[in-house]
Amino acid sequence: MSRILKTGLLLALVFGVVWLAVIIWWQESHTLPTGTDIALYLFALPLALIAAGWAGGRIVRARREAKAAPAPAEPAGEEEAAPAEDLARVVVLASTARAALGSDPAAIHAALSKHQRPALDTSLKNAQGFPVFTSRAEYLDTAALREAASAEPGADGALPDDCLRAAALLSEVVETLSQEARARVLDKDEPRRDEDWPQLQLELLLPAEWPQRARMHAQDRARDAAVWVPGRLDVRVHSAPGALASDTLLRQLAQEPLNETSATLRLVAAADSYIDAGLVQDWDAEGRLVSTANPQGRVPGEAAAGLLLDLALSAPDAAQPDEPPANALALTLSPTARRAIEADARGAIGEPMLAELTTLLLERQKQRPDDIRAVVSDADHRGSRPLETAGLASAVFPALDPNQDCLSVGSACGYTGAASHLLTLAIAGETCAQTDAPVLAVMTQDPALRTLALVSRPCRPSA
Repeated sequence: MSRILKTGLLLALVFGVVWLAVIIWWQESHTLPTGTDIALYLFALPLALIAAGWAGGRIVRARREAKAAPAPAEPAGEEEAAPAEDLARVVVLASTARAALGSDPAAIHAALSKHQRPALDTSLKNAQGFPVFTSRAEYLDTAALREAASAEPGADGALPDDCLRAAALLSEVVETLSQEARARVLDKDEPRRDEDWPQLQLELLLPAEWPQRARMHAQDRARDAAVWVPGRLDVRVHSAPGALASDTLLRQLAQEPLNETSATLRLVAAADSYIDAGLVQDWDAEGRLVSTANPQGRVPGEAAAGLLLDLALSAPDAAQPDEPPANALALTLSPTARRAIEADARGAIGEPMLAELTTLLLERQKQRPDDIRAVVSDADHRGSRPLETAGLASAVFPALDPNQDCLSVGSACGYTGAASHLLTLAIAGETCAQTDAPVLAVMTQDPALRTLALVSRPCRPSA
């Protein structure tokens, strides 16, 4: 009872101090507050201060516990260690991303480094009529996208806003990466005929809950956006039932046997959006939307991201007469581990399995912890996710600055669903390119499953 009383008094104190300061400021500046001003300064501001204080306290405690805890023990035997074949490796020729923070990985990385956070959305409101926090790509015009979609042959004009926005972001990613692929082909030797162009295969990941007409719209927009010879372009659409769908697809592509007819150039892209009034109302009704009463709810976001892969360079047993391009990256996916308690469960805390998984991955890749220059996670503000990443950094990478070297994509980009995995990999790739050193990507969006990706420069074949 005393703890509840103390917490209530602390909350009342924060609200009281903020309200007093804001009211005095309005009086001194002769400001007539609007409804938005009242919601922003009298409710959102104290809530943000309380959430920041709570998260800061949790992170500080997690770092102290991690420093006090013994180092992760080595696996006792072969049964406890994940088999080596669970590692998957692909060579990334190029990557890109679109999100609220920017239209390319460099812009998103810069915004993350400045610790930008989602803002109040004046267009989307909860059941009480207050604006909600979102991470919206402001340059997208939903009305214009709807008008363009309605003009398509056979369109019924009934596509949800989130599907329209995600499809637009996806088409931009496909256009950028197909241009990269085209430039690489032309740098070698311009094909004389259309038949001489290599095959480019689009691997598109779309949310499983989308209606079929939305999937067809996104597929058509992606195909039209690809800068490639039409006869040498294939499109394959995959259903993304969760945040790690693209991780599963990358593992499949890394193990896919190649033959003379296989397309070695693969453009893997995913998109998702939750900037939709209907979705916000559903989340609010189901208790999944972030609010004063539900600080652990989701922040609606949207994003698209993609990787351009060369499967011929990725295959471990394939002949590689050519060196990987100078700016190529190697992506090594760790085994997948499962939390003992799901991250969304009440009382969930950071678990040591992430540190153990990291140690195992680094050992197999012959990397030392001091070689890793940054940690990029998909973590947001919810539950144990930020604590997991903070605990991992403290236990395995104590030399890293938690404010500058540990980036949390979800904390700024909001909940991006099916796009979160590739978005995190794209930002990790940008970080690797900027630091010219290996970077660890940590995936925590799934409630139970955890996986890592080591992003580094590919090894050059010996002469």
